[in-house]
Amino acid sequence: MEIRLEGDRIAELRSANGSLISVYAARPSPGGFAALLSGLLKPVRERAESLDRSVQKSVRADSLRIHDLAEQLEFDSAPGYAIFASDVDGIFVLEPLSHGVPNVSTIGPRPYMRPLRAAPRAVRSGIIVADMTTARTFVAVEGVVTEISDPIGVDVGNRSWGGFSGYDEYTVRGHADELSAKAWREAGERLLERHVETPFDYLVVGSKEEAVEEISRQLHPYLTRLQREEFVASPSTLTIPALRAELVEMDKGVRSSRQRALAGHVCDTAWSGGNAVLGLQEAIGAANSQAIDTLVVAGPFTRPGAICDTCGHIARTGTTCPVCGGRLFQTEDVVSAVMDAAVAAGGNVSQISVASPLDREGVGALTRFPVAVEA
Repeated sequence: MEIRLEGDRIAELRSANGSLISVYAARPSPGGFAALLSGLLKPVRERAESLDRSVQKSVRADSLRIHDLAEQLEFDSAPGYAIFASDVDGIFVLEPLSHGVPNVSTIGPRPYMRPLRAAPRAVRSGIIVADMTTARTFVAVEGVVTEISDPIGVDVGNRSWGGFSGYDEYTVRGHADELSAKAWREAGERLLERHVETPFDYLVVGSKEEAVEEISRQLHPYLTRLQREEFVASPSTLTIPALRAELVEMDKGVRSSRQRALAGHVCDTAWSGGNAVLGLQEAIGAANSQAIDTLVVAGPFTRPGAICDTCGHIARTGTTCPVCGGRLFQTEDVVSAVMDAAVAAGGNVSQISVASPLDREGVGALTRFPVAVEA
């Protein structure tokens, strides 16, 4: 029976005899799922040949069941899937994913979580697109754009009308400007309500170039303190697809700048003697001490290592746990185990994709307290 798990409950899956298969599959070209799953399952079956007969039997059953998913996945629309299976333990989980993943498969006593941990955090933006007569507001999360209520419109009359000695024209213009400013403030209030509910990562203002600053001055300080992006737009002609296209590059830029800032913060804190560590061995020590507040990994950096299936102790080498005496399970990606330990202890994990000083170390972490480096 297929089961579905939410959030980090997947991390709680266990197979005492090490037969838990983890498969991540990104959507291939049409008709390609059968071949993709076959290729991903081959190394799992080969590794199982050196394990207990119960594991081999479980893997054979799971391989058939996973491969039979190919037709179903072809007709689904998710960009990627995670599959966790251990027939002998009664485990079979299929999780559609909202993001692409690397094609990878493993087998062991615990699920391989790194592709889930490494998924970029969704970027959320608040958008105002306005001119002198109309203001529209939107909220966007990773390409999903939602307009907040109807456009706000004002009747500013004929701003170019002129009267005696220009005085009447000045009065009309001033009144029109007041109406426009009121509309922008109302639009800002809409965005503020959404920002208070779930904070925006950045603010977008779309208008004629000369109006952007005027519009921004009417917004609440909570909004103006956010990173601001701008683009030339008219509320009367803007379409959702056009707005979505503008946001793609803005989201990338905001995410990259935040990743560079985070990596720089970790390195600067460690170099200045603060509560931070740099390097894999140091990060392992912090994970074993449950000290990691924020773990940062440079791209696909990985190294082999071992983890105790009994108490969760992480090591670079060995077969016996120095803490509880249990068996150390060998893993090709010990960085993934550090990620799991950080999250289990209440920390945050970020895998960055930009060049930074952290590239030399591969991994670093902000810690809750000073951590002694393990030998």
